[in-house]
Amino acid sequence: VDALLGSVESAVQDAEKKKKLKQKEMEEQEKKGGSMMDMGDDAMKAFEDVVDNRILIVCDDKKDPSTKKLLDRFETLLSDAFASNLIIDRYSPTSNIPIGGLNAQVVILVSSTLNDRSSVENILNRILKRTALPNGKYGVPPSHIVCLSSLGTERYETFPYNMQNLMGGKLEKRRGMEESITNIVQSRIAGVQIPLDYTIMKIGDVTEDEKAIKSGGDFTIRPGDSLDGTVGVEAAANVLMQAVAFQPAARNATLSVTGGLVKDEIVEEEIWDDLFLRLDGPELLRIENLQADEEDVNKKFNELSEYIREWSTMFEGDAKGTGLTTPVNVGLSTLGPSAAEGVMARSGVKITFKSTNTGAAYMSKEEERAAERERSGGSSSSSSSSSSTPPKRKPKKEGGVEVLVEKTMGGELRVRARRCDMADDTVLKELSEGVILKKVQKGVDVWIRQQELL
Repeated sequence: VDALLGSVESAVQDAEKKKKLKQKEMEEQEKKGGSMMDMGDDAMKAFEDVVDNRILIVCDDKKDPSTKKLLDRFETLLSDAFASNLIIDRYSPTSNIPIGGLNAQVVILVSSTLNDRSSVENILNRILKRTALPNGKYGVPPSHIVCLSSLGTERYETFPYNMQNLMGGKLEKRRGMEESITNIVQSRIAGVQIPLDYTIMKIGDVTEDEKAIKSGGDFTIRPGDSLDGTVGVEAAANVLMQAVAFQPAARNATLSVTGGLVKDEIVEEEIWDDLFLRLDGPELLRIENLQADEEDVNKKFNELSEYIREWSTMFEGDAKGTGLTTPVNVGLSTLGPSAAEGVMARSGVKITFKSTNTGAAYMSKEEERAAERERSGGSSSSSSSSSSTPPKRKPKKEGGVEVLVEKTMGGELRVRARRCDMADDTVLKELSEGVILKKVQKGVDVWIRQQELL
């Protein structure tokens, strides 16, 4: 499997630059009457990726020895995966962290060894600066920020995490660090600043994997701050490696990890892909094993797909009686099958939330008053009449729920519901999401009972 260090967008831009450079060289060579085969070894090396694979870790090993064990195992796993050309540097938060981050692609911050959000901002302010290189070029700072944080940072006011937060408010401070990282990433100016991705990985107390398995079972990955329990060194190190180097779905996502993994146990690539698929959206609901006979999976896929399309019509029009607090639009999903996601066939519907007068696409009262004062301050009658209605801002994504029927590579039939049409500033409609998810579950339960009667 090809590894990916740094942000996805940075990788795309880098590939485009290399493609253009190679095309230019080919054109110049053709003008000289030669071909790319005529180029010497030195010239061909211009197209090789000579950038070191590099990761910068900011952690105080003495302050958090359990996380040190995790990071030690992570380094071993990653070095084995890359085989060569990998450099991993560790710096204490109180040390003189290099400006530009040594041109690493990834920086990993361990929140348990940092003071507060201001310390995170100061560190990233140094690391994300571009530096001048001896050859007249500029260095490229990290484009993927990984925060190794704690379970409960979004639940520090509820038991049992409120007890952990009593002394010094450590969970609340770590939540501030997470928010600082996401704010920095989301405030980047497209086309001007180097793209950034973030990954927030939340874990419980780090222990031996056998203990974690006995107390919580096999390792589990879920979106957001949604799990409880301890995590084994092997499990946490493997998930961190996947998030850093192999799983694009972990970019710009928050995940929780608990449980343990037996050392040297091989987890198949397809299993990793499916575990991280839950982060895409993220996934809100999954109903699996919906067919009893593998031979009729294609027939059941078509029947269930048609059933879900008919089911979704209850939300069309004014959707009276559905319990939704937000009006919606209903349409067909455009997602197709994906080998990377282990899906052979896919269909579904999108239930997207509409903009309302209270939504982000409209002016506030203060903005309307300001616009009215501006219009009454000397504009012509023609312009006044044409601008009597406050102009709308550019519509923003309001979010929604996408309900998917999928046939997996393993021949299983399932239904998944995930968030869709999301942006950084989209306000979650959790009440309406909850209504839709309950109706999805109820609708699928009805379909299952119908199949049993056939």
